[in-house]
Amino acid sequence: MNIEKIDTRRIIISLCEKDMQNYAVTFDSLNFSETHSKTVLTDIMKRAAETTGIDFKNKKIIIEALRYDTGCLLLLTVARKRKTYRVRYGTETFIFRFSSAETFLSCIKALYYMQKDRFFSSAYLYDNSYYLIIKTSAQLKNKYINTIGEFSTGYAKGNILHSFLSEHAKPLHLNNAVQHIGKNL
Repeated sequence: MNIEKIDTRRIIISLCEKDMQNYAVTFDSLNFSETHSKTVLTDIMKRAAETTGIDFKNKKIIIEALRYDTGCLLLLTVARKRKTYRVRYGTETFIFRFSSAETFLSCIKALYYMQKDRFFSSAYLYDNSYYLIIKTSAQLKNKYINTIGEFSTGYAKGNILHSFLSEHAKPLHLNNAVQHIGKNL
């Protein structure tokens, strides 16, 4: 058996026919799901770790086998840690349309006095209609939707309309519109 360290994460091991006979395995029988093969591969990995100084304990290992002559080559690679990403669930964008300034301001006033939950809100004016955009990390409570429904003429979910409005509409207030406009009413 010949063990060579390629770099800090990879080792190549060549097993000749005699090594394969000593371990009582063939290339076709090398399978980590079989008990005997698992024992053989574990022993080979221990020897490789002692020889090269690369630690395999509690790490994910990629084992690649390649048949050559009457033996085989094993490439052991310590898998790199994958970058973890945080997934944020439940963030929704609600867009409400109002046909007049009076209904728009009445809705904001009602929301301001009943709001206990903090949510991001912004307001826009586009094509003689007022838009209230609410982004929340939790589902909007039915009482908010019912209150807004009394005043609004339209309702949509999603980021596409929000992106369109942020590019083409006149911003009335971009951060916490309900709080800032509501306290002045």
